[in-house]
Amino acid sequence: MQRLAADLAKYLDELEYYEIKEKVKTTNQKSSKLLASVKSITQVGQPKLKINKSDIPHIKDAVDNLHKISEDVHNALLLEKLDGINWSTQNASTDTREAVENFTEAKVFSREEKNEIVDLICRHASSDQELFVLPIVGDGGIGKTTLARLVYHDPQVKGKFDILIWIYVSANFDEAKLTQGILEQIPDCEYKNTKNLTVLQRCIKKYLTKRFLLVLDDMWEESEGRWDKLLAPLRCMQVKGNAILVTTRKLSVAIITSKKEAHVNLGGMKEDVFWRFFKQCIFGDENYRGQKKLMRIAKEIVTKLKGNPLAAKSVGTLLRRNIDEIHWRKILDSDEWKLENGIDGIVPALMLSYNHLSYHLQLLFSYCALFPKGYKFDKDQLIRMWIALGFVMDERRKLEDAGSDSFDDLVDRSFFQKDEHCFVVHDLIHDVAREVSLHECLTVDGSDLQKVFPSVRHVGIWTELVYNEQNIERSITFEEKLDQIQNNVILTSLESLMLVGVYDENFSTKFVKILDQLRYIRVLKISAMPFNAEILLSSVKKFIHLRYLELKFDSDLHKPLPDAICKLYHLQVLDVRHWRGLDNLPKGMSNLVNLRCLFVPGSGSLYSNIYRVGQLKFLQELKEFRVRQENGFEISQLENLNEIRGSLSILDLENATKQEACRARIKDKKHLRKLSLSWATSSISPAIQKEIMEVLEPHYYLDHLCVLNYAGATPSWLRENFSLSNLENLHLQNCAAMQTLPPFEKMPSLKTLSLVDMPSLKDVGIDFGCGSANTDTDSQSSEEDELELSEIEISKCSALKSIRLHSCKALTKLSISNCKALAFLEGLPSPDQLKHYVVHGCPQFPPGSI
Repeated sequence: MQRLAADLAKYLDELEYYEIKEKVKTTNQKSSKLLASVKSITQVGQPKLKINKSDIPHIKDAVDNLHKISEDVHNALLLEKLDGINWSTQNASTDTREAVENFTEAKVFSREEKNEIVDLICRHASSDQELFVLPIVGDGGIGKTTLARLVYHDPQVKGKFDILIWIYVSANFDEAKLTQGILEQIPDCEYKNTKNLTVLQRCIKKYLTKRFLLVLDDMWEESEGRWDKLLAPLRCMQVKGNAILVTTRKLSVAIITSKKEAHVNLGGMKEDVFWRFFKQCIFGDENYRGQKKLMRIAKEIVTKLKGNPLAAKSVGTLLRRNIDEIHWRKILDSDEWKLENGIDGIVPALMLSYNHLSYHLQLLFSYCALFPKGYKFDKDQLIRMWIALGFVMDERRKLEDAGSDSFDDLVDRSFFQKDEHCFVVHDLIHDVAREVSLHECLTVDGSDLQKVFPSVRHVGIWTELVYNEQNIERSITFEEKLDQIQNNVILTSLESLMLVGVYDENFSTKFVKILDQLRYIRVLKISAMPFNAEILLSSVKKFIHLRYLELKFDSDLHKPLPDAICKLYHLQVLDVRHWRGLDNLPKGMSNLVNLRCLFVPGSGSLYSNIYRVGQLKFLQELKEFRVRQENGFEISQLENLNEIRGSLSILDLENATKQEACRARIKDKKHLRKLSLSWATSSISPAIQKEIMEVLEPHYYLDHLCVLNYAGATPSWLRENFSLSNLENLHLQNCAAMQTLPPFEKMPSLKTLSLVDMPSLKDVGIDFGCGSANTDTDSQSSEEDELELSEIEISKCSALKSIRLHSCKALTKLSISNCKALAFLEGLPSPDQLKHYVVHGCPQFPPGSI
């Protein structure tokens, strides 16, 4: 019944495609006749649609199929909707987010092995010995990486080693990439971005000239030859006492990497320490002693975890979300524990946590199996894929917000771990994802191909372990894996397909045949090669169900995107930021009326080339808009783009009129955080510029404001009607007539201020807490009056005579240059606080007057 429901959704999706197609056509026809205004394609009261004759057979087939399954699927859809309502109700009434918000990070418990390792490598650092390699060997989740981090950040270690380098290796042992990763972490290292190992190793010899500690985390490579090749330049350093710390699950890896030295066998945590760690995971308090019944249950559970920190964290998260005796006993008596004597005893504990997720979160998490181990997830990118596949549904909130909450929930439950600016899934948790998604997700890489079930709907092909970028040689074995997919029935129902990495022409031929068989694909992520880019692009145009399209092309060969992409009317995400050499977008981009995210190469200038961008009312990314005096590029195109967020630069405002600027409704862009308003020339009078500026007032949520080349007087929304109290950065440059600055007392969050080329500015006064007659009031409000302002730049302000900074108690950087009339400066903080202070090119400013 579920499959019938899915088929129904596909046919409805197809009918909706043809409906959108006709609406787009109608809108374009109206525009071609130069009507006074272009109506939204979703506006009520449009003329009756006229269907193209060529579309009729497709629509007839879809309708016939709908008739065949509609009666059978009706009840299933009704039940599914009721289940969804029931789940939402239960979820709302049992939300435990508030109960666990303080426990997202467990305390790091040290291991006794740490002191042994620190002592070993520090003694070696003080010697004249050659490179020292020390492997840490242990089961998955036992804490090898945590132990390595404790050593890495130990003060004694930092005192012995000048350079600390951390590399995550995993199954992809590529000597060139690992060497490049080492170079990236050497301070002041400048090297050529190349895949040539010889060139990279020369850079190692040139720049790695101080004692170093290198951590190679999660090693699997058992080839002694490849290991020796990686270490070749590291073994002949002039500076002695260097050390490498390796973490691995395999004893064979430890033997290869450390021929002479011993290795550290890491077992489970000691019983007493592990019990305290487990209580920390559950209650956020390692010394918790309350609720004796619960403590007895927890004692029984902790014995099943065998001292494994990852298992404790996973199960502890599960327990803390429902502090209830019945719930805990249900977990203790669960059948999953019966698997604990298998190959990897931790998996049952992790599987237990997965089984207690809601179906919704299980669906989202299991999709991660499509990505390889060690993959660095971009949160927003993954959420966009979930949305494209229909995994995120919420009628009350934006889908991105609902997806973000679900992702955070998975992080809170330890299914994702934060890793600097991205997220990773632990290898063993990834194993769980693979296990539970066997019937839905298929990954093809350098490992053995798993069984291809007829129910598979998502396929990820990762070539990184098979083909070398320096020399792409044919791989018959890998092609045979592709054959199993090419000849399989799964292709006609596939919803996700990813091809990531380089490959040869033989592989490409087989992959193109796979593309030819796709019918209902919704997520497509493809790396193109110089020999097949044209073929891949021509294949994309037929995927009318596509929601997410990501294309990568790394070649000096110029290859534009085809106009046919603009007929993918369901498309929500188009990501071509890695399509090298792209200098324009297809002409019909505004036809993609469901587009939510568009990512382009470079700084974002390509956004300015979108004709009638105003039709893309769901668009969230529009970094640049260049106003032109031609149809389709008026500033009024911004009128309905109220979903845009991040930054927006509006350029060439001399081409705008007050009426059009008013229609742009800049104040309605409440998701916008950075706004730049710029004039290229002063061809229009200052009075008219001020009129335009007055109607460009942004929303009060704005963080950053930049005004460039503005010839009018200070607009009222930057003066008496100021409301931008959320501003953190203000940059005014070449604003010739501005004499009045915004009221700084209304900008408590301001951190940086830049005033450049302001010839009419005579005074800068940030001293609103001074000079009052009421001393008591002064003392009470002094803290409120102080700003967060830490950086000020003032340059080329020829009429500026005085600067008063009494309210800038947080100031750490002040730069004043080429202000020829400046004669007075006071209110500076102490020299200890003001780390950077420069006054240059100010002949009237008396030396030593501060």
